[in-house]
Formats: sequence, structure tokens, C-alpha cells
Amino acid sequence: MNFRKHCLTIFILGLVSASALTAPPPRAAALAEGLPGAGGTLWVTNRSLNNVTAFDAATGEVIATVAVGLTPIGVTAPHGTGKVYVSDEGSNQVSVISRESLCVVATIPTGPRPHHLGQSPNGRYVYVAEFGANKVGVIDTGTDTLVAEYPTGAPAARTHAVWVTRDGQTLYVTNSVTNEIAALDALTGEPLWSLPVGNNPSEILVTPDGRTGYVSVRNENMVKVIDLETRAITGAAFVGTMPDTLQLTNDQKTLVVALRGTPAQVAYMDTDSLTVTWVKGTGTTAGHHWLSSDSRYTFVAVEGPGSSGSVNVIDNRDLGVAGVFPYPGGGRPHGVFYEPARSVSRGDNTNR
Repeated sequence: MNFRKHCLTIFILGLVSASALTAPPPRAAALAEGLPGAGGTLWVTNRSLNNVTAFDAATGEVIATVAVGLTPIGVTAPHGTGKVYVSDEGSNQVSVISRESLCVVATIPTGPRPHHLGQSPNGRYVYVAEFGANKVGVIDTGTDTLVAEYPTGAPAARTHAVWVTRDGQTLYVTNSVTNEIAALDALTGEPLWSLPVGNNPSEILVTPDGRTGYVSVRNENMVKVIDLETRAITGAAFVGTMPDTLQLTNDQKTLVVALRGTPAQVAYMDTDSLTVTWVKGTGTTAGHHWLSSDSRYTFVAVEGPGSSGSVNVIDNRDLGVAGVFPYPGGGRPHGVFYEPARSVSRGDNTNR
């Protein structure tokens, strides 16, 4: 499609007013020195300000704020593409940001309410859960076009999230209205099987060996453990109010769960015992979250109090809040993606 690239302003550190902070960031000295091992870029969507901010993950410095479509939710930066993809739920599109120019360089029409995103291991495809329908959209990152839509179940399914296995062969999705997870062939979209998992499943995470799935079941305040070989629920744990996004530490011993209740909280579930520890953030409601490459830090978007949205950084060694990154303009930060260290351009433009 034709898309004219246009940019206006970059929001850089120093323009963030002190009034955006509700309290001094915890462990402020750690931020001034840089969080050890946290080098990289943190991409965060803001669903009320309709933009995306890139933060230096070690310091919280704002690199850029880029305007996108309405109600941006998910965000991902596929390996080797030099681009960032944002699901604009309110515009029924995915915005594509060039990492070099930090401008939107394409918009891709999708089905209704594009929501959580996944990516193939080689970066060739981005998969979009279409929350207003029963489909996963497939975007070719070489051409930035929607090349397929895979049905995931009954017409009323409302597909909330998608997970891509490490070998790139299988997609797992959560269908929130039909209360199931479903498996699809990632290359053809062929339905493989489905399994009821409880009231309003939000997200699924699959272990690297492909044998175990963890599903956040929002209306039951539970995480269910799924044996993907026998297709059976083998365990369950109460994790707190409205569990949403899931992250697994590198040693696979801890599942980190962002909760959508109030106040903002993150649950840490021991994957052997299914016991849970909770960490309270500095806001009213948690959004999505991501782990640093070494699993030392959890970056979680939080809303409030008031209009002062931020990103909380939790040190997973002691479960203390290691820092707070104020979001430019406050708003409602939501989607989060951590990208390991590499160069990011700075400039004087932002997409309008």
C-alpha cells in the first residue's frame, strides 16, 4: 500500500516534567548509575495517548515517542527486521515503526480489534490476535502486508492472544468467549486441536520444549498448567485478580504474571510448587510486562494514580521495585516489549 512517511517531534529526556512523578523513584541512585545488565530498549504503548515510547531500559531515558493509531495495545520488534510493530486496536491496523528513523513507515489493515502480538523465531512473520473476531492475522515483515488470516474457532471466539512455538511450527491462541485454547499449524493455519480451560482465558505461554503451557484465566483469577502432549489440565494456581500477560524466567522456575486488578500487582509463581508471591507496584492497574534478557528485571506498565502512568522495574532477585520510568504525558501505558541492547537512532522527528 502507499504510505507517506511523516514525522514531527521526538520526545526526549529533559522534556518530562517533574509533575509527572507521583513520588521519587525507588532506588533513584540505581537509575542514575544504570540498572546492571538491563541494557536495551523498552517499547511501551499508551492506549489513551495513542503513541509508543522507546525507553533506555537501563536508565529510563526517553529515546523517542512516536504517534500511532488509536488505542495501541501490543508491540513487538521482530529479530533482524529493523522495525517495530504496534497493534492499533481502535484503528483496526498495525503500525510499523522504523528503528532507524523512529517514524511510522507503514500501516497494515487487519481484522477487528488487533490485540496481542507474536512473532516467528526468524522474524519473518508477525501474528496478530484479532480480538473482535475468531482469527489470527499473519503479517509478512518483508512486505509489511497481511498475507493470511487463520480462523481459530467458532465465529464468536474473540481471539485475545497468540503464542508461537520456538520451532515456529505451531501457534497457540486463547479464545476468550469460547473459553478455550486452540493449536494451529503456523504455516497453513490448519486447526489442530482445542481445549476448554476456564472462564475468559487471556494469554498462553509455552515452555521452550513445547511440552507445557501456562494459561492465565482472567475471570477465575487462576493460572492453569496444560500438558500439551496429552492435552490435559494438570495443575492450577490462584494468582490474583484478573491475570493477563505471562513471562517465564530463563531457568523456567518462575512464571511472572501481570494482574489487571487494583492496585497494580505482579504475581511470581513457582512452577514446581505452584506457590505464589505478590509484588505491589506504584500504580493503580498493571498492564503488560516483559523480562530483561537475563531475567533479572521485570518491566511492567502501570496506570495511575491519576494521569501519571509509568513503567515499574522490579528486581527479580529480591522482588523490590528498582525504579520507576515516568511515561511522557502520563496516560495509560499498556503494551511492553524489551529488546536487547543495540543502537537506536535519536533525532528530532516523531510520526504525527
